[in-house]
Amino acid sequence: MSYLDSCLRHKSEMVTYEAARAFCQLAVFDKEGSGQSVFGYDITHSTTILQIFLTSPKPVIRFGAIRTLNYLAQHRPQTAARCNQDMEPLLTDSNRNTATLALTTLLKTGHESNIERPVKQITTFMSDISDVFKIEVVRAVKGLCLQYPAKYKVLMSFLSSNLREDGSQEFKTDIVDALLLVIEKVPASREVGLFHLCEFIEDCEYSLLCMRILGFLASEVPNTNNPSKYIRFIYNRLILENAVVRGAAVDALAKIAMKHPPLRRDVLVLLQFGENDNDDEVRDRIMLYSNVLHKCVEEQDEEAKLGFPALMSTDMPFSMDALFDGLVEHVCGGRLDTPFNTANLPSEAAYRATLEAQSALQTDTKKKTGPGGAPPKTETRTPQKEAEAKANANAELMRVLAEIAPGVDLGPLQHSCRPKPLTESEAEYTVQVLKHVFKQHMVLEMYIGNTVQGITLDNIEVKLSGVEPCWAIVGASAISTLAFDQNASAYVVLEKVGADSSGALSGTFGAALHFLLKEEGDDLGYDDDYPVEHIHITSGDYISPRPLPQGQFKSVEEQLKAQGVVQVQKLVLNYKSLETAAEGIIATLNMEPCDNTGRVESGVRGTTVLLSGTFLGGHMCLVRALVAQDPNRGIVCQLTCMSKSKVACDVLQGAFL
Repeated sequence: MSYLDSCLRHKSEMVTYEAARAFCQLAVFDKEGSGQSVFGYDITHSTTILQIFLTSPKPVIRFGAIRTLNYLAQHRPQTAARCNQDMEPLLTDSNRNTATLALTTLLKTGHESNIERPVKQITTFMSDISDVFKIEVVRAVKGLCLQYPAKYKVLMSFLSSNLREDGSQEFKTDIVDALLLVIEKVPASREVGLFHLCEFIEDCEYSLLCMRILGFLASEVPNTNNPSKYIRFIYNRLILENAVVRGAAVDALAKIAMKHPPLRRDVLVLLQFGENDNDDEVRDRIMLYSNVLHKCVEEQDEEAKLGFPALMSTDMPFSMDALFDGLVEHVCGGRLDTPFNTANLPSEAAYRATLEAQSALQTDTKKKTGPGGAPPKTETRTPQKEAEAKANANAELMRVLAEIAPGVDLGPLQHSCRPKPLTESEAEYTVQVLKHVFKQHMVLEMYIGNTVQGITLDNIEVKLSGVEPCWAIVGASAISTLAFDQNASAYVVLEKVGADSSGALSGTFGAALHFLLKEEGDDLGYDDDYPVEHIHITSGDYISPRPLPQGQFKSVEEQLKAQGVVQVQKLVLNYKSLETAAEGIIATLNMEPCDNTGRVESGVRGTTVLLSGTFLGGHMCLVRALVAQDPNRGIVCQLTCMSKSKVACDVLQGAFL
């Protein structure tokens, strides 16, 4: 660094430029540095040299200086902003590449009040620069849209005007990416942005890009104030485009009609005009959606009223890995004469939770010695065998439950909760409970370990108290024998009873292990009981955490507000700080924090926690928790629960009562 600093004072322009460029590149790698500091050295001298080079009579020197400042502006815009006054004359530079770099740098470092002038200025020479620099301009404008949402009209107008100009597919794709991102991040821009996209697909020459826009319109148009005004643009694609785009247009029309019931009859009429399409795939889609829309219009069953959500969703109702495991077991089990039933397959979230829970239990298992103290044979477990063991975990659970509760229709597994210890880790007998949740049943898997050397436990049973009147035990299994340093599972199948059996039924049970204890050399042994902590079934056990991609919470929230149930509740929480309150809300609801809202910044007086999860039956549910510190009442919270299921909202709100 000292050497680089000394090179800034060299007589050669090339040496001083390379030293200044090195400082700017190092500023990107110095994650802890900020402002004018780079690894403890001041970068001001470097930017001053680049600022002087901006006014050089040599075109190559001007170009090198502005390119380096453009790179610096991507990571430290405030540092590069010192040179803005000398960058502005470069907007009229005879070299278009230099002018473009000056513009994009000014866009990255400029202020909201003066961004309109450079955007209008670059429009005059966009056609004279290469696609590489055009893409740089588009990305800079996209960043401005997100940084200054109030200026979205000017910036989106610039993007849409370039969509109509000639350009490569990569250039057009970057513009479409920018428009889609701005529409998702800036709700006020939705109507304007969708209209720009509709205009673009009228003349779009790239089929894949047109299909992508049609898919986006299908999800966003139903949330607008007047969805019918976009139908014309989509229907035109069904008449004028190739087969791939026509198929995407059919999908878009059907999905908009499903989500917006007033349009169902009109869209049904439009689809009938395409029934004689010359492409098989397009005809099949039109026939399928026409039949579905006809049911929605003419029949009044519950699924038709909802618009057949399973058909409109790209999510499978069950896990594909679970389908594979189930088919393998079905074929290998010699049940080829019996039809395979997908109704018993768990959802993706439930299957993943089961694998994680089984993996956590297997991690705790340490079989150092076998019965009688003899070391067992070491089995080499390859990664492939580990993967197969995890993949068969769910199928193994269903097999065990079929044996201990014959004739009981459990239905598909909803999800499995994380293991919870019921004893201290240093206890003589360790016990963890793993809850497997079904719609009308709860299966308690008691994972038991024996840590007492010279002791063997036989016929281990789980005894529960306080089960009635809300629950009933319909099946249970025992562990035949458990030697020192071995682990095994015992199961108890509980069934909901009573008026509230359809929802999230809570409960607290006393629990104890009953077994025959045998010391080494004693063949008779004696009966013994080993009490463990109470087992609590809470509202959070009926919810499976469901992570959302970064930035997707807002769009899902708007969709649920438009089509689902929204309930607001105000609470006073018994927590001492915002940090513990946020952690408590997440733990109580057992939901996944979204958009990095799970952590509370120090020193703030209020925070917003965004949560996502799945309730029984696969119902998506969201929670927006506004948590604040009130000087008089302590920690207060406004809880907004959103779901298409009213029962799910009631359960979420009841978790804090």
